[in-house]
Amino acid sequence: MKIWYKFLFLSVFVLAFTGCGKDDDDVEEDDVTTPVAPTDPPYHSLDMKTDDGKVTQLQKHKVGKGIPIVITGDGFVDKDIREGKFREATNNTLDVLFSAHPMKALRDYFDVYEVTAVSYNDFSRLDAILDSTNFKTAFNVDVTINVDPYVTLFEVNPDGEDEQKVVRYAEKAIDDNRLDDATIIVLVNNDFGGGFCSHWSVHFKDSDIPTGCSVAYVSLNDMNANEAKDYYDDISQYQFGRTLLHEFGHAFAKLADEYVSDERKWDDPESGKKSIIVWHNSGYDRNVSPYSDVTKTPWADFAADSRYDFEKLGCYEGGEYQATGVYRATENSIMRAGMFNHYGFNVIARVMFYKRCMNIAYGDSWTFDYEDFVKFDLDKAKAESEEIQELIRRLSSGNSASKRLGAAPRFVDSVIRSRAIKTTK
Repeated sequence: MKIWYKFLFLSVFVLAFTGCGKDDDDVEEDDVTTPVAPTDPPYHSLDMKTDDGKVTQLQKHKVGKGIPIVITGDGFVDKDIREGKFREATNNTLDVLFSAHPMKALRDYFDVYEVTAVSYNDFSRLDAILDSTNFKTAFNVDVTINVDPYVTLFEVNPDGEDEQKVVRYAEKAIDDNRLDDATIIVLVNNDFGGGFCSHWSVHFKDSDIPTGCSVAYVSLNDMNANEAKDYYDDISQYQFGRTLLHEFGHAFAKLADEYVSDERKWDDPESGKKSIIVWHNSGYDRNVSPYSDVTKTPWADFAADSRYDFEKLGCYEGGEYQATGVYRATENSIMRAGMFNHYGFNVIARVMFYKRCMNIAYGDSWTFDYEDFVKFDLDKAKAESEEIQELIRRLSSGNSASKRLGAAPRFVDSVIRSRAIKTTK
């Protein structure tokens, strides 16, 4: 854990026990309380073996050859698994994944597995988390608070054993020859919020359908969930749900972030724009474009199709963390908006979900047909859009449309990582 984050974390911990707003003369003796730090040691797992690595299939595909999703977790101690907290979290994840279009309509194509991972510690005690010497979880996800209290930055060492271990746990549920088709979700058992995606294997090939395994890390945070229930009708509207769908958009459909970030600027904008084209050629990041001319974008056909006028497709400047020179298809979408955002996947995102799903389900013999996709998509997309617009009218959330959900996707060298997996089994 980075040192400056530790001091920030500690300051939050200390402030929680300090009062403000009263002068010393106004405080009566009975009002004075002495903050007491926990003296008992934090809980740790007593049984690391019995429930570790157990595989449960939560859903079986009904169409195609089955597209694997593996859900595991970090920071779940033995009693969390024994008493059902982890199973509740995985069932919740299953509901959220298939709560929005297009995943709702594609549900029958997926196999979903749960793999338990017993952690020695959980994330419930700040003092324990700060003690990096003794604190240990199954996958060593490093939880730190960003300056924005709603966003947590996760870190997993991309060159070490931690993420290799995540993949090895996924392979308890699926054959390693299906790994490139798989999406892995790591539920991080903390209440801070946030997430990120790691592209474990990337295959550069000339195709508009991406391949490769990715790992999505998502906090279980239900911050303000009670308040959210007063406004949102569906669990997918909670912060956890929206973050999960956002990170799954990265992991499965290989979508880029559509928000702007002050912390992430290209040193060479022209090289950055060229890199988008490189990723486009392998099917990645097709929801952003370096071109302001809509006819040159991956969503050109949809923009020219009057049936999709309701989405107001065009070239909206800002995306891939850059305020200028990068364009997205719609003003807002789940890949742009954050927190309790109430936007769905736009059409270029939906078609990438659809293409990858069909390609895995039916193999290379399947070819994309534009009208088949429109038949699959249009009515469902319109219905969801109307629901969203009604929701927006009812809400006065005040959240920024460009507020980020988590860290940017990380790309990992596939040859090195594949070799590392084979040597560590």
